[in-house]
Amino acid sequence: MARTRPHLVIAVLGLSMLAAVGCVQRNNPQGWAGPVTNADGTVLVASTAKGKLSAIKTDDFSRLWTFPSGDEKPEIKLEAIYGTPLVDGSTVYFGAYSGDVYALGLDDGKVRWRFDADGPVIAALGAIRGRAPPPAPGPVETVLLATEKGTVYALDAADGSVQWRFDAGDDVWGAPLWTGTIYVASVNGKLFALNAATGEPKWDQPFSTGHGLISDPIVAEGTLLVGGIDRTLHAVDAETGEERWAFKTDNWFWGRPLVDETSGTVYAPNLDGRLYALDTETGEQRWLFEAEEPDPLRSAPVLAGGVLVIVDRSGNVYGLDPEAGTLKWSAPAALEKTVLSNPLVVGEEVLISAQGGDLFRVDASDGSFVEVETP
Repeated sequence: MARTRPHLVIAVLGLSMLAAVGCVQRNNPQGWAGPVTNADGTVLVASTAKGKLSAIKTDDFSRLWTFPSGDEKPEIKLEAIYGTPLVDGSTVYFGAYSGDVYALGLDDGKVRWRFDADGPVIAALGAIRGRAPPPAPGPVETVLLATEKGTVYALDAADGSVQWRFDAGDDVWGAPLWTGTIYVASVNGKLFALNAATGEPKWDQPFSTGHGLISDPIVAEGTLLVGGIDRTLHAVDAETGEERWAFKTDNWFWGRPLVDETSGTVYAPNLDGRLYALDTETGEQRWLFEAEEPDPLRSAPVLAGGVLVIVDRSGNVYGLDPEAGTLKWSAPAALEKTVLSNPLVVGEEVLISAQGGDLFRVDASDGSFVEVETP
């Protein structure tokens, strides 16, 4: 299939998804990186309009630093940041559309190392943390990078040196996932399982759909969940690569699903504007939520204070009962800004970064919100 550029798809989203690709020039990419935080309350926020990354404090939302600052010689141009940054201890890692991957000091935003990838970076970075697979905690030892050209790199977290590389054969838009094994989904419709130490394939053949797989793969009790252009959410056995079930609808599954292991439910957003609650084991639909005026759901759903929170492309934020899919607020929080990034849960609040860099705090209990003013 022909390659489809993410910033072209943003234009398509603006024209009722899948109408026609075009309208946004290739020289004007806009990212959709969501905010991310670390244990000490520092939040990393990407400005989608300016291709910059800023660190702010959650207590007073004061700005600690911005990268690039504009004072660097030679000038640094990131173009755009699509993947949510990876934070570990005192370091933040991220990839840019310019093809540059950086490790920055979390306290000062200074460059610790830089890696020149072979093409634009759309996918968020993945990580290998210690020797025990998740959920065991551990420092980032290896940064997993996937490029728009389909090259997957394992980089030493300390200095950015290449440990191994793998060719996925086409663009990679979803973040590589490590669970002991590394899983990578590609726009060529293939899902690969790779040896974490060598990058060699573990399955005899990759799982293949024939159509683009574009969401971040996630895992739930030995089942990989990944969605794509074929309008299907696929559940794949993590050991064998065999499909367990598939759920098909009317549009792309692009947003990252959310799994609630307690209830055995996966919440899957779709560009048809609906949120589907499915049985994780069987794929059977438990409920669906559709707004009165549905708009594409590109952002991942989150759980905050027992409320399931979703935000659509137009910036309408909904608080749902996770068991029934019914509205818990009388009306959505209308941010009136385009939102394509994943929200961040901070306590019982949800931080949402809109296109252009506007940042909002939404109270999950009642849907009230304020726009964050950062100096």
